[in-house]
Amino acid sequence: MKLLNKDEFIANEIKYMFIEKKYKEGDKLPSERELSEIYGVQRATIREVYHILEEEGIIEIRERSGRYMGHTRIKNNLQEIKSFSDKLSDIGMEVKNKLISFEIIELDKELYKKVKLPIGTSVYKITRVRKIVREEEDFPIAIEYSYIPEVIADKLLKYDLEENSLFEILKTQYGRVPKKEDQVIEIVYANEFESKTLKVDQMTALIKKHGITYDEDGNILQYLHSVMNMDWVEFEKGNKKIEEKIKEAAYGL
Repeated sequence: MKLLNKDEFIANEIKYMFIEKKYKEGDKLPSERELSEIYGVQRATIREVYHILEEEGIIEIRERSGRYMGHTRIKNNLQEIKSFSDKLSDIGMEVKNKLISFEIIELDKELYKKVKLPIGTSVYKITRVRKIVREEEDFPIAIEYSYIPEVIADKLLKYDLEENSLFEILKTQYGRVPKKEDQVIEIVYANEFESKTLKVDQMTALIKKHGITYDEDGNILQYLHSVMNMDWVEFEKGNKKIEEKIKEAAYGL
């Protein structure tokens, strides 16, 4: 059994306090001085504990304001295929989509390397901003670029992708069930369009997820390239590579 050090022990005690006192998202938290008196430790210890809780996404720091209970994050498991809408539904959030473009293009020399289909293949290119709705306010958290082979979804252009799930349309209207995904996670930095769309500063660290989704027969259903605000997403525990990438980006290492 792993023994907890003092910081981890106090962190667990404070988590229990949050539950006991029913702290909710956005509630302001006690100061370092207050907690150091409650737990009989130095303020430096509480500062380190708050750092641990911030890394875990439990709390957030607002400059010149203090520390607050953090918002719920969208959980991503790279071994599980689930639509964006379903992920939000799992944590009780509502999704809202803004369709930026929906067109048919032919794969060029650059795209065919990513989509793994021949140059000249007709694909739907779908660009959407993914938002969550909380207390009647929209928060843009991701930009998605989807490439769908036209041959597997004839007349896809007639469907409303602001109101409907793309995966659900592929399943119910075309019998194409997503079965496997090959995904790569990277850290990128917001360009002018991304910073404006996601409402972050330019060069803010973002999570980039890209890869291919296959159906039950091994056919390519989609090549997806998305950039996400890392304040709103988290990946499964235990993936050390992803955790290190995110930590390095968050702290400018």
